[in-house]
Amino acid sequence: MNNASFQFPTKLSMLQAFFNNVDGIYTTDFPDQPPLVFNYTNSNNNFNRTIIMTSKSTKVKKLKFNSTVEMVLQNTASLVIEMHPMHLHGFNFHLLAQGFGNYDPINDPKKFNLINPQARNTIGVLTGGWAVIRFQANNPDGHAQPLAARGHHSPELCRQRPLSLTAVIRGL
Repeated sequence: MNNASFQFPTKLSMLQAFFNNVDGIYTTDFPDQPPLVFNYTNSNNNFNRTIIMTSKSTKVKKLKFNSTVEMVLQNTASLVIEMHPMHLHGFNFHLLAQGFGNYDPINDPKKFNLINPQARNTIGVLTGGWAVIRFQANNPDGHAQPLAARGHHSPELCRQRPLSLTAVIRGL
């Protein structure tokens, strides 16, 4: 996600490092936006190494307790072109909107259901599409369990197959 692939820590778990104030296990510089903007739904991008090659790291995004967080999840046509079921470990969220194509930050917010959005624990980010979710960061353990694709096997982020999504993360 956002051109950063998760890498397992080798010395200590992220949760242990957090509670014991141990530096060097993870960094807090997970990007709020994709580092490169491109046509996310163009399958010809599979041949662009600048787009498909990611860095491996243990980057996290620290959230203030009880803050409201909005995420735009954009499915890409890179690597594996399919719907991606996604969930947040330790959180339910509200689905504000979803659609096909590239998310348009000017026009697509007009489609948000802010009156009675569906409460979910999993969302299928459509092939060639996007979804906007909003959640309250009220689970202190949730930070150690990142956004994950269904089909993982361990408590940390682990995927059976390549996954390519971008996300815009905003605190409200």
